[in-house]
Amino acid sequence: MIVKNNFFKNFVEDLTEYNGFLIYGPDKGQVKERSNIIIERLKEEKGLNVLKVTQEDLEKNSLTDLIHQQDIFSNKSIIIIDLEFFSNLKLDEIFFQSILSGNVNYIMLEGGNLKKNDIIVKNFTDQKKLACIPCYHDTDSSIKQTIKDYSKKFNLDIDESSVDYLANKLGSDKLITLQEIKKLSIYGNGKHVTYDEVLHAVGDSSLININKICDHLFNSDKAPYFYEKIIEAGQNNIVVIRSLLNHFYFLLNFKEDTLNNNIKLPASIHFSRHTLIQNQIKLLSKEKIKKIIANIYELEKMTKKEYSLSELIIKKFLLHYSSI
Repeated sequence: MIVKNNFFKNFVEDLTEYNGFLIYGPDKGQVKERSNIIIERLKEEKGLNVLKVTQEDLEKNSLTDLIHQQDIFSNKSIIIIDLEFFSNLKLDEIFFQSILSGNVNYIMLEGGNLKKNDIIVKNFTDQKKLACIPCYHDTDSSIKQTIKDYSKKFNLDIDESSVDYLANKLGSDKLITLQEIKKLSIYGNGKHVTYDEVLHAVGDSSLININKICDHLFNSDKAPYFYEKIIEAGQNNIVVIRSLLNHFYFLLNFKEDTLNNNIKLPASIHFSRHTLIQNQIKLLSKEKIKKIIANIYELEKMTKKEYSLSELIIKKFLLHYSSI
């Protein structure tokens, strides 16, 4: 029987009718997570032993023997085999006959990428007493929900902007997502974790200063100071220049797409940046922004041509636009 993602929660409510579980796929974090959920549910049975098979176990016993072997201290065992560790393990017809027969131990196979026509996948899909549980990476639409689910589980309080950032930063492997959410949860200790704190905690604090360079232009004289912080942190000048381009293109598109008296920024822009950006939108005309964008392209050419003077050239540029 194949267990689809949206059915898994219902599936784990009653596992006793199954003899075997195949949990596999590219998302190793989800493979491990679902294995642990199934193990914990099965352990609710009285006197259940967990045996993670080693090379030594298979040297002393055949796999069929382990399936039928009864532990003296428990009524039943869960036999766990990592298929990636035992890549040459033979799972033939005798193996499948064994796990489908009578009162045997539970068998759990954990694997990586397996094809749908693989003999293991086909048998675990076709047999009613066997469960085939594929684990694929999160999609762009599901990763945000994964972050929210883990945040709730570990009592992590973050805002929507932080969820958006983490969704873009962490990728689609649930193991990585789980580790970062746990880290943020320990940091927050039950209290709200701000957007800036999230950036610091996941090792991308330089983004804060890059945003501040862009936001403080035409608002204050602090942009060169934040630029120095970026260089000290090891970022290169191209990152700064491209960030400036992206920022002013955003301002231009916003001006072209939005009525002048309706400056409502999208949720992807953290609220801590709103006042400075809204002021830039009010202050700068579309023609002025286009001229700044042209000057940024010239800035990039100059820094490539005069590489040894690039930091000085960028500081001069930032100073020029630090005041109106």
